[in-house]
Amino acid sequence: FDDALSDAGARVPDGATVVDLGCGTGYSTRRLAERFPRASELVGVDLSPYFVAVARELPRLDTARWVNACVDDPRVRYVCEDAAATGLETDSADVCVLSLVVHELPPAATAEIVREASRLLRPGGQLWVTEMDFETEGYRKLRASPAYAFIRATEPYLDVYAEHGASGVAEDCVRAGLGRVNAVAATGRHYALVADNVAGAEIVDRRAETALPDTHLKTWELREE
Repeated sequence: FDDALSDAGARVPDGATVVDLGCGTGYSTRRLAERFPRASELVGVDLSPYFVAVARELPRLDTARWVNACVDDPRVRYVCEDAAATGLETDSADVCVLSLVVHELPPAATAEIVREASRLLRPGGQLWVTEMDFETEGYRKLRASPAYAFIRATEPYLDVYAEHGASGVAEDCVRAGLGRVNAVAATGRHYALVADNVAGAEIVDRRAETALPDTHLKTWELREE
């Protein structure tokens, strides 16, 4: 997603505060810290006390031989709060991130989180959203196949997310007061969206013109042994 976010205009100023909404066990927060060494603070937010406990504990372990080693970075902290009501101060963040979270939510919950991100962002700050794009050919084929039933069994909001889509998230951003929204393709089945906290109401959807080849596993193709 890094290249796609950059293409959509993502930026992190020196000394920035980055808030990772729906951080889970902190992988995305730690990766943001590694990618942006000049950020001053990175705050991971998750509703699960279990995920937050793991996120706090991992840097204390010997993970040198793990695929993703966990570095104890003093700039990183985690809070156990609802992403729609973080308790963080208004105008306290330069970047808010929603990475592969929206598909887990009903659209109303997504809209609440986007509004919270808008509250947190300083003027000129940005909300980054990276997600599955059900308007791509790959996801259209997957959704029409029997294999989709197995995926949907563990993702209760996947169908309503598919209908809401990137366009719905972009509209949520504008309604929340984030005046400029830019969406681009990130992979053959994913998109990246950057919403700027500026005046106006502009959505620029460049997913079609930035479309990429689908290199993902085509699980709908039945193979004979």
